[in-house]
Amino acid sequence: MKKTIFNIPLINSHTHAAMMPMRGRAEDLPLNEWLQKHIWPYEAKYVNAKFVYEHTKAAIKEMKVNGIRAFCDMYFFEEEVARATEEEKIPVVLGEALLDFPTPSCQNPQKNLEKTEKLIKKYQNHPFIKVSVAPHSIYTVSKKNLIKAKKLAKKYDVIYQIHLAETKKEFDNCKKQHNMTPIEYLDSLGCLDEKSLLHHVVWATDSDIKILAKKKSTVVHCPLSNLKLGSGIAPVSKLIKAGINVALGTDGAASSNRLDIWEAGKIAALLQKVIHLDPTHIPANKIFEMMSTNGIKALNYDIIDNKNILNIKKEIDKFNTGLIYELNIGEMEIK
Repeated sequence: MKKTIFNIPLINSHTHAAMMPMRGRAEDLPLNEWLQKHIWPYEAKYVNAKFVYEHTKAAIKEMKVNGIRAFCDMYFFEEEVARATEEEKIPVVLGEALLDFPTPSCQNPQKNLEKTEKLIKKYQNHPFIKVSVAPHSIYTVSKKNLIKAKKLAKKYDVIYQIHLAETKKEFDNCKKQHNMTPIEYLDSLGCLDEKSLLHHVVWATDSDIKILAKKKSTVVHCPLSNLKLGSGIAPVSKLIKAGINVALGTDGAASSNRLDIWEAGKIAALLQKVIHLDPTHIPANKIFEMMSTNGIKALNYDIIDNKNILNIKKEIDKFNTGLIYELNIGEMEIK
């Protein structure tokens, strides 16, 4: 049977590319236990510059096979991610993960911010490599360092990416400690604006959604990771209805197992249909916008694969978007 030609560039708006060797490790665990007892100890033991370079290259090859033409990364030794992406000629938004404790690549938060600033300066005129500021989360980064990170992002007008409101535990702890939701808390620190890229946003109140809409922040939905880690189902339909740009991410191979935005798009749509008991939620053409043009906007690119957003939207209009429910990405001919 002749394969369907597919030439719409897919965007992976949130991943940790070099986590490929952690795929299949520590399955069936909640996020905190998964991170603290398994992922972080593994990273402390094995992650170095060579590890990041080699496994980012492997991740890029997998993403390309799956039609992904640009991605946003948050990890360690991001200069090696830059090297890998330059060799593979794939656009990327880099993010050296900032945490309050030592990481495999930085002894402390100040060293991280200094390194990030150097990377920003080095790649500020690069044709397809961009550098973001990337605090890990509100529960691993102090108020002081969240603010410092935002100041650096504003100084160079770059993306500020962070995991936010991912789990009920994060939501409840933030309410207990600050009497605010995670979104209210980050907003109170002056960290939300149109350059804020918020990964997950599973636990968001109606009031939170109004804040995000007002600040024009982007949400990156990672349905496979959220499902596998039992984090919950993000209020994607509400976010879209509020006018918020919602892109899609796979998260790392350790938590979603597959670097496949086509699969993430299908699952994202089906989840909203079932939780609302309404099959009209997130129609097929909207899925493709989340998989492609919304991601391009999120990563602040004008052109991907020699196509601008207007041209890609025209291609989406011509494509049989209903195939999202019928085929997997491997059953198509990627152009």
